Amino acid sequence: MLLNTLRNTAVCCGLLLLFSVNSRADDWTQRSFDVAGGGVLTMEYPNYWGKKPKYETFDAVTDIQFGPYGPREKPFFLVHLQSFLAVDPISAKDLMEITEVEITKLKQISFETDVPINDLQGPHNTAHYFSITDRESKRGEFDYLTMAVIASGNLLTKCYFFSSDGAPDFGADAMQMMQSIKYTAPVPKPDKK
Repeated sequence: MLLNTLRNTAVCCGLLLLFSVNSRADDWTQRSFDVAGGGVLTMEYPNYWGKKPKYETFDAVTDIQFGPYGPREKPFFLVHLQSFLAVDPISAKDLMEITEVEITKLKQISFETDVPINDLQGPHNTAHYFSITDRESKRGEFDYLTMAVIASGNLLTKCYFFSSDGAPDFGADAMQMMQSIKYTAPVPKPDKK
């Protein structure tokens, strides 16, 4: 009897997992954005971030923003990406140096004095990310920031995940979005002779 109960429980858990994975695919959008300077950035993001993010290119920056969400006086979260083209593909050393510069700047406003760097590898990119708590948070501002610096070929993307108490736990969704980022360079035009 115990064996049958365990078997039935395992089958139910397996079915729940299967249905949650299948319904999860419907809760995500894949979208491509033109990159300032040429090429296309493709990424996946959860629909609860909003199906139509604010998107613009200016100067050499591609700017994408989801949110802010929540009441105006205390928004819950905001996701903001800025992408820039580098002349050459971004090396692992360059990516680490860029991340360390960002940490040095943000330590000035954070509670944390030691900010560990985490690594994340996607199929088309490499990322470093870290988190801080804002020690000077004011009404209407966010309390926490997780920042990722992502290299996909010669596209550098800085992702800012701002949140406050009461925000949904979107850590796993943020990870999946970061891993999905892919840059496709423009096809070179043939030389005319």
